[in-house]
Amino acid sequence: MEGHKKSTTQTTKSRKIIGYVLFLLFGIGTWLNLNGIWIELPLLIPRLSEGWGLSPQLGMASNIANIGPVIIALIRYIIGESSAYEVPSICVIYTVGITVPIILSFTWFKQVYIFGTNRSLYLLVLGFFLALVNCTSSVTYLPFVNRFDPKWLNIYFGGESLSSLLPAILGLLQGVGKSDCIPSPTNPLILIEKTYPPRFSIEVYLSCLSVLMCLSFIAFLLLWKTQPKSNKPVKNPEPVEETLLDEIIKVETVHTNEEIKIEVVNTNDEKFTKKTIAYLVIILWTSILLIGCIPSINSFSLNPYGAATFHYVIIICQCCYPLVSFISTLYPQLFTVTMVRIIISTILGTLAFIYIMLTAFLSPCSPFVDEDYGKYIVAIMWIFVYLIFYYERIALGNYMNSTSGHRGLFWYGLLTQAGAFTGAVLIFTLNAYGIFKERSFCGTYHCS
Repeated sequence: MEGHKKSTTQTTKSRKIIGYVLFLLFGIGTWLNLNGIWIELPLLIPRLSEGWGLSPQLGMASNIANIGPVIIALIRYIIGESSAYEVPSICVIYTVGITVPIILSFTWFKQVYIFGTNRSLYLLVLGFFLALVNCTSSVTYLPFVNRFDPKWLNIYFGGESLSSLLPAILGLLQGVGKSDCIPSPTNPLILIEKTYPPRFSIEVYLSCLSVLMCLSFIAFLLLWKTQPKSNKPVKNPEPVEETLLDEIIKVETVHTNEEIKIEVVNTNDEKFTKKTIAYLVIILWTSILLIGCIPSINSFSLNPYGAATFHYVIIICQCCYPLVSFISTLYPQLFTVTMVRIIISTILGTLAFIYIMLTAFLSPCSPFVDEDYGKYIVAIMWIFVYLIFYYERIALGNYMNSTSGHRGLFWYGLLTQAGAFTGAVLIFTLNAYGIFKERSFCGTYHCS
């Protein structure tokens, strides 16, 4: 008898672990490729004709991809807010997310002469397609996860955070390479920058991203194939038929005999209050800053403080989401949403963003650029912005899931992408008017 109980307990733990792994791997497929491209920018910028201007151009190209969520919104409206669009859309996302990095590994360096100058057309176009599927994941993955017990949402967010952490780890292993100032072959009095290659190439890095997307796709297929066949929401859901998913990820606790089961969406929980609308506005605002503006000015804000600062700050910022997600799992009470807490965190994050924007606007003479402590100040501001806004993202994501259900998560994702697009357009426009200036690695500046 005791042996039977022990065997049952071990089986339960195994199923629980399998469930965690599946949701983590599924979440990895959200922003993996686009995060990977941003992490590679310190290596791409010195090798491509756009130079520092590559950041706002790539930001604009990737945010034009927000047409994807708009299309999904139209489809959702036409079919009556059914969830039938989710699985086909996710399959397309994975198809593009697996194949495009492979294609990009052979074409990222190719230049096309357009409008009187060489342009990285292959990188920008393929980057657009990667962003297209990543942006669309915001309005497909979250509603898909909503089919499951709410306990799995934080696990999914953990996987989504790994879509930042894993490319960051690859970036750390890869390194940024070194840069030296050497005399110009044509004029020895002029110093030019010479860069040395990292530990492994950009091509290898992109191939690794494709492999990770394959693993995420397998996890999605396992979840999809084991769901109830009926996806129609009902007001008073009856117990659904047990499926293979119950066999894979069912959790039976010894003392309470509770089970994690699939739940059918309850439309009674999908009401918007004034407070919910206010939180959606905050989601829009923080998305403008965090996802739209900051990535587009990273070269102008960080490069004046050195290539190493640029490279490692970008990587550390990608680790902030996993860290905040991990804290939310250990101390969920810290992520209880109150209006006062959200307003204070939004104000603090906005102030830190203003300093970051100032460093980009004043380049090449960014604040304290010639002082050793200058790079630490800008690094702290960048990390703080990511920590505080990711805190809001997770807290408000859970709030939307518990108070507004499928509808709330859909608008959460849609406004995230709307904010990202707005911020990218703003920075692209400012850069087109020459607001931001480069700082040469080997140049001499008088910034006192």
